Amino acid sequence: MASPAFGQSNAYKACRPPAGHGEPAPIVAIQGPAHHGTDRAIEPFSLLQMEAAAAWRGRHDEPAANRGVEALVHWARAGALREVVDAGPAASNTNSIYSLRRALIAILGSWMELRTSPAGRINRAEIERWLGDLVALQDVPTGGEKSRAKAEAVSNHNNHALLRATVAAQWATLTGSRELADKAAQAAVATIDGMRADGGLPLEMARGSRALWYQRHAIASLVYLADLLQPFGQDLWLPRVDGVDLHRAIAFLLNGIEQPELLSAVTGGEVGSSQDFSFLVRRGNGRHYMAWAELYRARFPERDESRRLGVLLPQISEPGWPLLDDYVGGNTTCRVLSSDPA
Repeated sequence: MASPAFGQSNAYKACRPPAGHGEPAPIVAIQGPAHHGTDRAIEPFSLLQMEAAAAWRGRHDEPAANRGVEALVHWARAGALREVVDAGPAASNTNSIYSLRRALIAILGSWMELRTSPAGRINRAEIERWLGDLVALQDVPTGGEKSRAKAEAVSNHNNHALLRATVAAQWATLTGSRELADKAAQAAVATIDGMRADGGLPLEMARGSRALWYQRHAIASLVYLADLLQPFGQDLWLPRVDGVDLHRAIAFLLNGIEQPELLSAVTGGEVGSSQDFSFLVRRGNGRHYMAWAELYRARFPERDESRRLGVLLPQISEPGWPLLDDYVGGNTTCRVLSSDPA
C-alpha cells in the first residue's frame, strides 16, 4: 500500500488503475477503419493495458498488473490480432496494418512495464511469443496488393512509416536488438531529412485542412522514438547540416495553432480557419493526442516550445489529465512523474 503522503502526490494521481472489472473479448481479425474501424473495437483492450501498466509503474498496484497480464494471456491464447484483412477493390492492407500497429504500440508500451510484475515474469515467454508474431506481421509494406512489393503507396513514407518504426524501436527495447533500433532510426531520420526548413513535413502538409493534425501525428511518433532510441546511442534531436532539427517541427506546429492563417501557403491553399484542431482536446475514449508533449517537456523543460506546450495541456483535475495515448505507448503523465518501476 502507498503511504498517505505518496497517495496524495501528483504521480500517484496520474498513475490511475483501470476502471471497471470486465475484460474485452479477443479480436482475431483486423479490418481497419474501412470496415467501421477495428481501431474502436480494440480500444478497450488497449486502454486496459495502458492503465494497468501505469498503475503498476506509479503505484505498484499488483491487482491492476494482474488484470493487464491476464488479459494479455487470454488474447495470446485466442490468437488475437493475427488476421489482417485486405479491403477495397485494390485489396489494400493499409488500414488494417495501421490498426495493428496502433494497437501494438499501446500493448508493447504497456508490456514494457507489466513484464516486471510478478504475473508478467511468470507469463513472459507465452506473451512475448505472441507479441513477436504480431511485430513480424505488421513489418510489411502497405498499399494495394499489386503495388505492395514496391512500397509505392505514400503510407510507406508518411506517419504510417513512423508507426512501423515505433513498433521496431519498442521491440528493440524489449529484446535488445540493435538491428531493429537502427532500422527504426533510419525511418525517423528519413522523415527529419525530408522536413521543410520551416519545420513542416511535406507529406503531412499535403493533407490540407488536416495538415496540422497529421503534423502532430508524426511529431508524436518522432518524440516517442527519440526516447526509445536514446539508450541505443541514437540522438534524433541532433540538427541537420543546415541547422534544422526536430524542435523546428514542434515550433511549426505551435505556430500553426497560434496563427493558422499562415498555413494556407503550405497546405495547397486551404484556409487556416478550416484546420482540424480536434487533437487539442481529450478524445471520447479517454485518450489525448497531445500526450507526446509530456515526454518533450520532461526532456527539454527550459525550451520555449515546452512553455508554449504547457499552455495547451490540461492540468491536474482538468478534463484530459493525465494524458495517455496509444501512439506513445500509454500514460505519459504517469511516466514522467513517477520513478522507474521495481
